[in-house]
Amino acid sequence: MAQLAKAMVRRKIYALALLLAFQSGSAGAQSNMTVKGFPPELPIEIAGNRWFVFLDGDIDPDAPQRFERYVTQNRIPDRSIVYLNSPGGSLAAGIELGRLFRKYGFSTDIGRKSPFSPKPFDIDEGGCYSACAYAYLGGQFRYLKQGSRYGVHQFKSVRADERIEGTAQVVSALAVEYIRSMDVDPDLFTFGAAASPDGMHEIDKATLERLNVVNNGRTRPVWTIESTDGQLYLKGQRETEESGINKFILYCEKRRAVLLAIFDALRRDNELMNMAAHSLLIDGQVYPLRPNSKRIQNGLFNVAYTLSQKEIVALRKGENVGVAIQAASEAPIFFGFEGMSMGSGKPKLIGILHQCAQ
Repeated sequence: MAQLAKAMVRRKIYALALLLAFQSGSAGAQSNMTVKGFPPELPIEIAGNRWFVFLDGDIDPDAPQRFERYVTQNRIPDRSIVYLNSPGGSLAAGIELGRLFRKYGFSTDIGRKSPFSPKPFDIDEGGCYSACAYAYLGGQFRYLKQGSRYGVHQFKSVRADERIEGTAQVVSALAVEYIRSMDVDPDLFTFGAAASPDGMHEIDKATLERLNVVNNGRTRPVWTIESTDGQLYLKGQRETEESGINKFILYCEKRRAVLLAIFDALRRDNELMNMAAHSLLIDGQVYPLRPNSKRIQNGLFNVAYTLSQKEIVALRKGENVGVAIQAASEAPIFFGFEGMSMGSGKPKLIGILHQCAQ
């Protein structure tokens, strides 16, 4: 075990050494990255407590340390948003910044504070290229401000050393491993590999969304078959910025399909418990439901429904699901969630529904 631990440490040191030998930004550094943040101007009850943090300039090797020091000294809370505007720089530092964003639960966007406005939250479009493109992936929720740009290209060694150049495949594997760990499609790497080290491949927003580089405040759902006390159930789960945890759970009870929906109550416990209009959302269609039970537990609203044959047929055909809780069916706003993609969960859903019919 001790030898294995030492081998793992050596591997990490070797990997870091390789990454430090490569940069994915412009050949000539313009300026070291600056860090500047703004707390909310309005009371927490109105605007929440998230900060706006702006990172601007080349990603130098010390940028992650400066950023983390700034975060800890100012006690910047999770769910704050980091705006990036950078031509690139150190690949290792970019990846380290990304891991710090994820560690502290920050979101990312691309832009810069407007130099012509006295208001701290006036934001201009920006660019995030090369090493910055890797840092950006660390945001749990990732947005792309209109007009801002995201670009990738091949990284290159900062040393004219054939042995370092020969390690490009290893560095590529490390970069792909990082991309996967951020729940982004590894095809992103191929876009960079197709561009020369001195060129740049700017990727359009639709493609970035398809690759899950931009997730617009919603992580991709994970669908699993699990069991408790011998009872199998299907669970779809994701995180969203607007409604926290979303869970869509299906199980069988007395040969009937039961839906259990769980989501963040957002401190509106009494309102949720008193709302009378409940609906299942499938591909934009609304199916009224009557709850079997509902409760608040650990800040999460839990509500269960027995599904009719009509709703089961719609689920079999559907691609996106959700649950809406309203004061009345015609109310303009709702609590809950929508647009949870079935994706890989579809075969599992059909399997659970088939089991319920047995």
